[in-house]
Formats: sequence, C-alpha cells, structure tokens
Amino acid sequence: MKLLLDVHHSPRAAERLRAHGHDVIPAAADPRLAALADEDMLRFAATDIRAVVTENNKDFDRIVHAWAASGEHHAGIVFTSPRRFRRGSLAYPENLVAALDRFLSEPPANGEDWVHWLS
Repeated sequence: MKLLLDVHHSPRAAERLRAHGHDVIPAAADPRLAALADEDMLRFAATDIRAVVTENNKDFDRIVHAWAASGEHHAGIVFTSPRRFRRGSLAYPENLVAALDRFLSEPPANGEDWVHWLS
C-alpha cells in the first residue's frame, strides 16, 4: 500500500517508513503537494492509488461523505490524532512510524473508500 502524508506530518516519518520498505511521500517536502487544497490532495492520492495520512479529520470526513454521495472514489484515508502523535514530543515521529508500520503490515482488505483511525 502506498501512502501520502499530509502536510501535518514530518517528512522524516516518510524517510523512516521508506527505510522500512514502504512507498510513502510527504506532502510537506513537495511545494506543489503542500499547496493543494484538501480535496485536490485526496484526488491526487486517488489517482496515484495512495492512502492519505492526515490529522484533518473534520475536512477529510466531509470530503469523503461528499464523494460517496457523488460516486467518486479514493484509495483510503488514515486519520491520526494530534494528541497521540504530537509533533512537539520526543516520541514523534518514531511513534507515528511504528504505528503506520504496524498498520501497513495488515492493511484493509477492501481496495478503496476505506477510512481507518490509527492508534
């Protein structure tokens, strides 16, 4: 499974996940991706068959529901909590990397339109 880390998450997390053999790109490291509106980011990820990893559950949840109503599909969304994966903590980004590594070892069975809360 391929991932796109939203701008909330550190490019270091993507580097570490790539070192574990995962295909991950960080939006924060690419000015074009970082500048995309949420819906455009989800559309980019869907085109590239990437799940989006984001803490922006409010906006992405709204987009997912709108897409479901219109028949548009995405490649998955992984929601993260800023309390669990606090960027200023000493544990970050290693705690995010560990959680995503566990998630990627057993990803969702269905190929599209899934939503997962990372713990």
